Amino acid sequence: MKLSRLVSAGLLGATLLAGATLTAPPASAGALVCSGSACDGRDPQGNCSGDARTVDSLTLGQAILELRYSRACRAAWARISNAPWRVNDTFVSFARIIRNSDGRTYTCSVPQGGTSCYTLMVNDANVTSYAYGEWDSGARVYSGRTGSYL
Repeated sequence: MKLSRLVSAGLLGATLLAGATLTAPPASAGALVCSGSACDGRDPQGNCSGDARTVDSLTLGQAILELRYSRACRAAWARISNAPWRVNDTFVSFARIIRNSDGRTYTCSVPQGGTSCYTLMVNDANVTSYAYGEWDSGARVYSGRTGSYL
């Protein structure tokens, strides 16, 4: 009786393990895909967003500019949110990540009908970077930058 329970439990455990293996998420979901200089120009969402955190931020009117960082990837990017695109404006709100050591820059623009965007990443290993952004409220253009982050 005890032996049959152990065998049944072992088979059940193997079946559960096999089921878990078959239903596991793809390897790229939250996986580290790049690190350091290999992250330059890559999209953080498919590469390094798993451990991302905001290391500095500021408000530009109602918009929020953030300097985002992934410790695992050692990479940084900028994000602007709550920045609605305005039909009558000729100015397009944007966020920009800038690496201090060489000026490497990536920019995103809030798309028509959108309220946010994020830039591609810059390598931030042993160097500093900051976010810069501008938002047009319709009556005024707000601009500013975050502090630098190492």
